[in-house]
Amino acid sequence: MSVPRCAKLSKSLIREGHASFPTGAEPWMLDTRRWPGSLAEYAEQLLTLAEVLFADPRHFFRSYSAAEIARMMSTTKSRTAA
Repeated sequence: MSVPRCAKLSKSLIREGHASFPTGAEPWMLDTRRWPGSLAEYAEQLLTLAEVLFADPRHFFRSYSAAEIARMMSTTKSRTAA
């Protein structure tokens, strides 16, 4: 995951106050306990997101912003959704 300056999101630097929280990032990106749903829902969304990203080789070389990942995690339909 990258931030607007194309730098890697560094959770430790943000926690220590050496870097700012990127625009569009969600609190659960630094602490998964803050995911707004259940642990099962979080795991399911991660698996679904992984399937989407691995479905096309072009995703492998693309950098995604924190805001894009947050959007995809909240809008991607679950693999078990009917």
